[in-house]
Amino acid sequence: LASWTSRTRFETTLRMSLLGMPLTVINLGGEMMYILEQRLIAQKIPPEKACKVITDIVRTMFNAKFVKELFKPQELYSSASTRQIFDRIAHSSIMRLSESSMDKLYDLMTTGFKYQMISCKTGYEIIDVTLNHLDSIRCMVAGDVIELVDDCSRKVQQLYSSLSAGSFALLRQTVLRNVQDRKVKVSPFLLDGIQNTDGSMVVVPSGMLPPEFQIPGQVRFIVEGGEDQLVHYPLPLSGVCESFNGVARSILGFNLYLKSHSREKAAEGARVAAASSKVDGSG
Repeated sequence: LASWTSRTRFETTLRMSLLGMPLTVINLGGEMMYILEQRLIAQKIPPEKACKVITDIVRTMFNAKFVKELFKPQELYSSASTRQIFDRIAHSSIMRLSESSMDKLYDLMTTGFKYQMISCKTGYEIIDVTLNHLDSIRCMVAGDVIELVDDCSRKVQQLYSSLSAGSFALLRQTVLRNVQDRKVKVSPFLLDGIQNTDGSMVVVPSGMLPPEFQIPGQVRFIVEGGEDQLVHYPLPLSGVCESFNGVARSILGFNLYLKSHSREKAAEGARVAAASSKVDGSG
């Protein structure tokens, strides 16, 4: 039995190590689009030109042939190889970045990606983060490019929707492998208090709990022949955690460079747009 259990655990670990590339590329790509969109606005690039840059990059990132290859089981690329993918994607438009600019862009991408992943309260939330990135990218483009993004979203849900909690935990370990030692300090993150001065991330234990999780300090006593008793023992986290309210999607995965209220507004807009597409059949 012990041998069978060990073999099963090994096989599960191996399988999860082969499913990390889609999540890595999609979420890094989402972070890249947030940064580029902010840069284009800051540099006062004419809207038509900025739209073309964004559209060309998204079209390349979600090219059907590339996405098909991306979703094939494969070992996670090294950080250097992943960086090469984004070098090609970022330069697929009329925009050109110097080597130092690309270095800075990739540092910001990986730092945002790392924060989003380690902030997930459960492994399941990784998929929420991924879908939120996709919904946000969807709002940046129009026309046939939307269908490319929607197709990728469907592939994500088909591939990962049936995984167990343990598989998701292993999957998160896989996607964080290349960024666990990266500690690039990002000014907006430092100012927002989500990063420490040594470059490590601040993981906030407060907020809404995942589905089926109880407030810390709650103990249920099973009474034979009677009603169960729920006793509350006050703990430091008891007052800062909220029970799950039925909202299906995490707030992680949206633009970290926006202020909190703007981020929530953008998140709601992305969700409404995605839901509307599913209702009218356009996506």
